[in-house]
Amino acid sequence: MGRLALVYNPGSGRRRERSAAVSRMVAALARRGISAEAHATEAPGDATRLVREALAAGAEAIVIHGGDGSVNEALQPLVGGDTPLAVWPGGTANVLARELGLPADIERVAALIASARVRRVSVGRAGNRYFLLMAGVGLDAALVRAVNPLLKRAIGQGAYWAAGVRHVARWRPQRFVVEVEGREYGAMQAVIANAPRYGGGLRVTPRARLDSDVLDLCLFDWRGRLAFLHHLAAGAAGAHLGLRGVTYLQAARARVRGDDATWVQVDGEPLGPLPMTFDCVPAALSLMVPG
Repeated sequence: MGRLALVYNPGSGRRRERSAAVSRMVAALARRGISAEAHATEAPGDATRLVREALAAGAEAIVIHGGDGSVNEALQPLVGGDTPLAVWPGGTANVLARELGLPADIERVAALIASARVRRVSVGRAGNRYFLLMAGVGLDAALVRAVNPLLKRAIGQGAYWAAGVRHVARWRPQRFVVEVEGREYGAMQAVIANAPRYGGGLRVTPRARLDSDVLDLCLFDWRGRLAFLHHLAAGAAGAHLGLRGVTYLQAARARVRGDDATWVQVDGEPLGPLPMTFDCVPAALSLMVPG
């Protein structure tokens, strides 16, 4: 590997610190014989555009430095191709990095990239948007939309919990329908996952695997706030499967329909309202991983 593009989000962390870290990473890669050209994002969607431009210019690999939302943007032009993606964690939750055991230290990340060790993984698709971790329908999507970005930058994952406390107090859940293989299931929250980890340390879909050819669905049908709180507490302990009102499924495709006020989030970023179709795209992306 001789040439790669390093796309980074300067809005994650302090701008001066992020710029200095990127310069150190470029130098660390150069010591390993790898030429890296750094590109900063300036607005939502920039990572997708920058990766597409880097591919057109002949980049042999892409490095994304940011959080799970930045990773989601970067992977869009890479799905279905052979150009590998390396993730240098630099966001709020870094759920994918935790799932893969990815380092954040500059020298260790540079060594990982130089090793060129690649794992082929599946991705999920929500409508026309790919995701690596999960899609959520219902409450979590509403929380993602409600999070204060300044508070998120200041206190990280705590911003989601703060939004949750405010939102649940006035929340009026809307029921929707999930159709899987001709059967219909009612739910008020659905997690449609490509990987077992979820934000906040939860493992809502513990049987999901990145290299599987199906998506894992965990559906919650809450009958009041007490049931919601019970499921939340059980989920934190990994004991929610089998509870009344919880349905766990695996499927290559699911169709979700409901009120257009019910939204969908993918990899922690808002996507759009229902209805929406979700698919698994097997063996669609090359990820650089530790040995």
